[in-house]
Amino acid sequence: MRTVHSTSARTNPTAGDPTADPTAAHRTAHPTEVLVVGAGPVGLALAIGLARAGVACRVIEREPRFRDRGVRGKGVNPRTLEVFDDLGVVDAILDRGTLDLKVRTYEGSRLLGEVDAAPGNRPTPDRPYAGMLLLGQHHTEEVLRARLADFGVTVETGTELVDHTQDADGVLATVRRDGRTEQLGARYLVGCDGGRSAVRKLAGIPFLGETWEEERFLMASMEVDGLDTGAMHLWNDPLLGVGALAMIPMAADATWAVHASVGQDEHGEIPAPTAETFRRLFAERAGLPGVTLHEPTWSTVWRPTVRMVERYRDGRVLLAGDAAHCHSAAGGQGMNTGIQDAHNLSWKLAAVLRGAPGTLLDSYQDERLPVARAVLAATSAQHKALFSADGARALTDQFVNPAATGSDFTGLSVGYRGGPLGRDLDDTTGIRAGDRAPDAPCTLADGTPTRLFDLLRGPHSTLLTIGEHPALTGLPTEAGARAVPGPPATGPLTAAGLTAVTGLRRAAVLDPDGHIARAYGLRGDAVVLVRPDGYVALTGATADPGTVTHPGTGTHPDSGTGTGPGAVAGRPGGYAPVA
Repeated sequence: MRTVHSTSARTNPTAGDPTADPTAAHRTAHPTEVLVVGAGPVGLALAIGLARAGVACRVIEREPRFRDRGVRGKGVNPRTLEVFDDLGVVDAILDRGTLDLKVRTYEGSRLLGEVDAAPGNRPTPDRPYAGMLLLGQHHTEEVLRARLADFGVTVETGTELVDHTQDADGVLATVRRDGRTEQLGARYLVGCDGGRSAVRKLAGIPFLGETWEEERFLMASMEVDGLDTGAMHLWNDPLLGVGALAMIPMAADATWAVHASVGQDEHGEIPAPTAETFRRLFAERAGLPGVTLHEPTWSTVWRPTVRMVERYRDGRVLLAGDAAHCHSAAGGQGMNTGIQDAHNLSWKLAAVLRGAPGTLLDSYQDERLPVARAVLAATSAQHKALFSADGARALTDQFVNPAATGSDFTGLSVGYRGGPLGRDLDDTTGIRAGDRAPDAPCTLADGTPTRLFDLLRGPHSTLLTIGEHPALTGLPTEAGARAVPGPPATGPLTAAGLTAVTGLRRAAVLDPDGHIARAYGLRGDAVVLVRPDGYVALTGATADPGTVTHPGTGTHPDSGTGTGPGAVAGRPGGYAPVA
């Protein structure tokens, strides 16, 4: 039986003497540390990550009221569910959403086949969430807003960004609300304001790519009578040229998401997304008797846009989500990729605001831009497959057999191996620095059942020492700190953790069933350091204190050379030693 000692190092944003903190003056000048523009799922996830780390943030939204309907952003993938677990909202999301719908494919009114998604979507010990959860984006936003309110932050609606400038100390944003302009100061500004991002345009960051002008899709939310709500229903007849039709039940709203590809009519016009249009398309492509389509409660005409930025950052202005990358809706990756952008960025912004070098923010682009590029390529390929002669199979595979698509739409394989924030000391573990940290059921020393995700949850790094005689059972005391020869890391770190260590939380965890050993590929006693966003930062059989540092500093916890707010007497700018 292996014992896992968990040491979680938390930030304390108010600790330390502000006169010794070089960021204190800036926080006085800009009481708002981060201004988030855009209150969709990406902006809200970012704000929650910041607020729970004690960062003073504001969220502004151009629209005067929140969405309460629609079918966009309705697929939540397993990795995003893990992010929601970390942010404390996964239960509320699961309660509202739908998993394991059957997939029925048709040729006209003839049923070709039915596939049950459930068997391939069963959770495993290391992957507790499986399958694509269906939930309208407006419900996701409602859950996230409620969580953000737990930290005393509310969205400021009807507030439009019209300009921003920056200097070495911060950003000054000009906003318009109630017909008047005002200025908001912040240390950083993050654009989560979608494909038409005002933040991106004002920063002068090019948005390179193309819009597929020849393709149009009608999308609507409506009530439908006569269809089985336990399945999604798909038609795709390439002989019609533009013959795709998908009808997906949205249980949380008791409505259906209806999607139809369309072409220009004899007058060169795209048909309007009205009830009459959808009824005609359903009659032409499906022809199922006894089915009634009601008036849409929401509708739009959509065309695929495939674009992304070359850089995620312009000084103190950063981008996340659709503001940085837009792609086909195939694969349901837009919202998911954006939320994972936000989860990567939030802890890094918090660390920099607490004293880590600003260069830590460069790792945000280093890690996330390649992910966006890969997603763009995968979704473009999936889009072409969906509208090929075997399009129905391609869509079925997306929900039932994702591996068959050649792309990982679960998000679970995304990682940052070879990046600047990780280090493998040896090959004791099969898991490598930069990999997603798997979950694993285990027990506390007193026999209480728990799991690794319960230990990792929160704005902290977690040091796991695994084995009967682990090399490191906690962060070193000042007297025990010593440098160890070894290969230096590239970039601002030698490993990852948090910038200001102000306390420890320890738990001896037992691995009686070997779930941790299997998930982490252990070949012996090991040390694994996990970042606040749930990715591995350091692995090894031994971890001398000199190899464990804190993100963005490149310094040892007790070297006395840091600049964070965890300074202690006699060591101005160092980190508080912990026993």
